[in-house]
Amino acid sequence: MRLFRFALFFCITALTGCHSNEPAAKTYSVATDIEPYVQSFRDELKKRNLAIEVDNIIVAFDTGQSHDDVCGSCLLQSGQTPRITINSNDFCWAKASINERECLIFHELGHCLLGRGHQTKRFPNQAYVSLMNPDDRAIYAPCQYPIGNDICDKRYRRDYYLNELFDSTTATPAWGN
Repeated sequence: MRLFRFALFFCITALTGCHSNEPAAKTYSVATDIEPYVQSFRDELKKRNLAIEVDNIIVAFDTGQSHDDVCGSCLLQSGQTPRITINSNDFCWAKASINERECLIFHELGHCLLGRGHQTKRFPNQAYVSLMNPDDRAIYAPCQYPIGNDICDKRYRRDYYLNELFDSTTATPAWGN
């Protein structure tokens, strides 16, 4: 009986004694080329008085495991630091404009830090309603190849898309009709 009590005590101690109520240590590791965009995200949070910490995240370029058609991904696992992986290929990063890079990083931070999922809804003019759309990282980018009177410069849309990223109830802008 004594041996049973000792074994029971040992099992209970082993299961509960090593359990810590302290949060896991924070990890902040962001690739140098990506850091300015994460800082810009922080600035946008501050402008909106949103108290969301950006101090526990890993953002890195892929190491060849990603598919060419996937520009970024957010991995959230319980008890672990959120991890964003960015595809560094020509289409996704290497030849992307500053605006396209910002869209990509903000989109992934939207998943990892804001808990936002993909949005496929469109305005009457067929523009996506959200930066959280699944396939347009040039949503507020300038024209890549302007020709004649091409009206593909969408930089004026940035304010709306950032407002909507942080507040999904943002009203439809005039250009969305």
